[in-house]
Amino acid sequence: MSGRVLGDDVGVVWLSEGFRTAAHAIRELVQACFEVEDDSVVDAGLAREELGRVRALVVLDGVDLPPEEARLLLAAMPRSVFVLSSRRDDLWVAGRRRPLGGLPLEDALAMARDELGDDVDAAEVESDWRACGGNPLDIVERAAVRDSARRVGAVPEGASSAEVVEQAVAIVLGSLTDDAREALRPLVALGDVRWGASLLTAACGVPEGRGAAVLARTRLAHREDGRYRVSDVVTRFAGAELVPLVARLAEWAASAEPAAVAGELDVVERALARALDAEQHESALALARTASVALARTRHWGALAVVLTLGLRAAIGAGSVREEVSFRYALAVCRLNDGSSRQAAELLAGALSLGGDDQDQRLAARVRELNAEIGHLSARSSPSTADLVVARVAELGGTAVASAKAVRDACATVLAGTPGGTQLLKLAQENPAVVRGVVSIAAVTGLVLATMSASGSREEATAMPPTTTVTGPPSSGRTGVAPGPTTTAPGGTAPTASVTAPAPAPARTNATTPGGVTEDGQPGTGEVGRPADPGSAPTPRVEVAATWGHARVWPVDGAVGTTRVLSGPAVPNHNEANWTYGPWEMTTPAAGYPTATHLEIGKQRIRLPAVGAPGGSVKVTAQDYAAWGGKVGYQPGVSCQPSTWFQDGADEVVDVVCFDRAGNPDDVPFFLRYVAGSASSRRGFVFDDQPTAPTFVPDWRHGVNAGAVTRTGVGRYTADFPGSVGGAVEVTAVGPVARHCAVVGRRGQLADLACTAPDGSPADTAFTAAFTVRHNLLDDPRKPVGDYLVAEDSPSAPAPAITTRWASGNAPMTLERTATGRYKAHFANGYIRSTMHVTASGAGHHCAITQLNDYSFANDTSIWIACFDPAGALVNSGFTLIYTSTRIY
Repeated sequence: MSGRVLGDDVGVVWLSEGFRTAAHAIRELVQACFEVEDDSVVDAGLAREELGRVRALVVLDGVDLPPEEARLLLAAMPRSVFVLSSRRDDLWVAGRRRPLGGLPLEDALAMARDELGDDVDAAEVESDWRACGGNPLDIVERAAVRDSARRVGAVPEGASSAEVVEQAVAIVLGSLTDDAREALRPLVALGDVRWGASLLTAACGVPEGRGAAVLARTRLAHREDGRYRVSDVVTRFAGAELVPLVARLAEWAASAEPAAVAGELDVVERALARALDAEQHESALALARTASVALARTRHWGALAVVLTLGLRAAIGAGSVREEVSFRYALAVCRLNDGSSRQAAELLAGALSLGGDDQDQRLAARVRELNAEIGHLSARSSPSTADLVVARVAELGGTAVASAKAVRDACATVLAGTPGGTQLLKLAQENPAVVRGVVSIAAVTGLVLATMSASGSREEATAMPPTTTVTGPPSSGRTGVAPGPTTTAPGGTAPTASVTAPAPAPARTNATTPGGVTEDGQPGTGEVGRPADPGSAPTPRVEVAATWGHARVWPVDGAVGTTRVLSGPAVPNHNEANWTYGPWEMTTPAAGYPTATHLEIGKQRIRLPAVGAPGGSVKVTAQDYAAWGGKVGYQPGVSCQPSTWFQDGADEVVDVVCFDRAGNPDDVPFFLRYVAGSASSRRGFVFDDQPTAPTFVPDWRHGVNAGAVTRTGVGRYTADFPGSVGGAVEVTAVGPVARHCAVVGRRGQLADLACTAPDGSPADTAFTAAFTVRHNLLDDPRKPVGDYLVAEDSPSAPAPAITTRWASGNAPMTLERTATGRYKAHFANGYIRSTMHVTASGAGHHCAITQLNDYSFANDTSIWIACFDPAGALVNSGFTLIYTSTRIY
């Protein structure tokens, strides 16, 4: 690899691939910026070091990177400027967002003439241009499909543009040959993803010339750089059946060249995701297994991590312990090699437990819970306490399958050559009590080889470091494996190993589990949820003293980067201080005072002093002053939610993100309440940070007085809150991307929850939910004053009805609807200081506090509320309102 950078001191690099991982993008940038052989593999650390010296304008077209992957990519070239074009709406967290407009009409006409000739109907193109918002590809596809239809039949005149296009598509579809129809079915089944010609031929059984090429000529498919994607105009055509399609893809991956499989990552990933969504776990498992073996041979580490993560989900869904062990091992070694020892420890703990005794379901379930506990502990710990993680893994060492000393020695050598492994071994040397855990980890690393081949009935395995090869006796059909130490699998099988390397570990994106939830709220590339075992024995709970705190952030227009104190002797008791309080002020002298730091547009960091604790639950409610009629810089319909929270020494730090009605970051006032630690049976909470897991069983950090959370559909969950009958339940979305979560039903101790994107579409979302029963939610006997009400309302109801209520001291309460979607609640108790929070009851709805007055007189509290539909319009909606007074007067 030479240091010759393309161009002058500041070069230009333009790549147009649909990158899905930072590792993939970095690999291509190395190829673009330096003289490297095409098949060379550059160490990740060396690649970042060399790219860090490059000054360039890097333009990446068609990027599909999740936000945390985008951050890793940008960090690899800190001296360069990136321009990323993407259809994703969540990349603003990694940089500045610049929405792109459509083509001017004149340019659209010129483009259509270039594509189809000078006889293009200008009026039709203008109609398409208006309907498509100037999108060039959509304009060309519409014009082209009309042209194809006219060649084979009559296209109606005088109808709307949409009607003409729909009928033109029907005419063209009717003219297709059987071969072309078969080629179209896989394209339709997986949607907006680009297929290579050879893979599409394998999936449909039709040669390119008789299938895909015909579709491209009729513009039912779009062809670019030899790849095919179904046109957006094809909306009514039956796609291929999913199970046979995924099976054909698995057969292709098993026999195709590894480089070809790597080149089809988008198709493989989409097929796996669709199969998992359809709960076709066995089909997904077969494809993930064959694809991961091929990807390991190509050293596409980012792609490997993507497929391994989906494979782990498939194994969990299929209930296959052996397969789950297999994918856990592979992912864990990727994390170890990448230096992410804490994530590796979490994965390895689960693998060790499951590999111990497949028949002991109680043991497996117990250790799965401990595994989750390890992950949450490690994410909340500084590197100096990583030995705690290793100690937890050591506790599981005795349950692992015994391995030969040769395996341990060989794998210990592997670990010593990796950053994460070095750290673990060093900790073991400094603390002999954890040596047994480290030896078990070393054995697990070697056992990756056995499990990958045993689970797939193949004489091959993956997930070893890039500079190391471990091999056993040669297997049929395999050559070119360097001599090395022999490993023995539990069943006596001596597998061979191809080499792999790590994918970049994503940054922590939520309050606890690393890799559990990505920045766009979707599953990450680390640990994912596991089905619960009702008969499992729980891990011992660590008692944490109950703690709490609340704050109000009102002025939000301060300069980015500034920090201000929210309450205290030097802060006037209005706007923020009257609604900010916690145990920090219940000592003499005070332990400190909360602060708010304006991190960026739409993001505030709140520091609550002296109340830090593991886990906990955070509720954030926007104060939508615009809906009250106040003059502010945003339109009504805004929302706020916690994106992360964590203990920092004695303090608790909460990051809050706020959005306008369309989901764009915006500076909005809000109320925040934080609770953690043990509680009476009259209060509880759960934080589900693994929103795609079929069942999530909270550990003591993720839940208090809470049972399992069951995913019942996309964005739909049922939370079990023993003891919550007759009480109030609230929920809030968690993560950096705008989401709305609502309580849509109560069935005894079960609460049905629905989470949606701003447009109202269902969305799997991390969330935290809490309940209280005839009790102040703080669960602090020193602060007993509070109220809650659960109201029912609908667009057709004459008035809202309170179905559940509680007030300390049996104080009266009233609720009235003042206008469509606007309400006023009155409680005859309470006084500053206080906090108040509202949760909508309708799926896709969200509510906010618009105004309040509990400061004019004691025991005279008025709260005004507004509720909105997905379009941002006021709507009559049910809701839950919880008011908590920590009055000090």
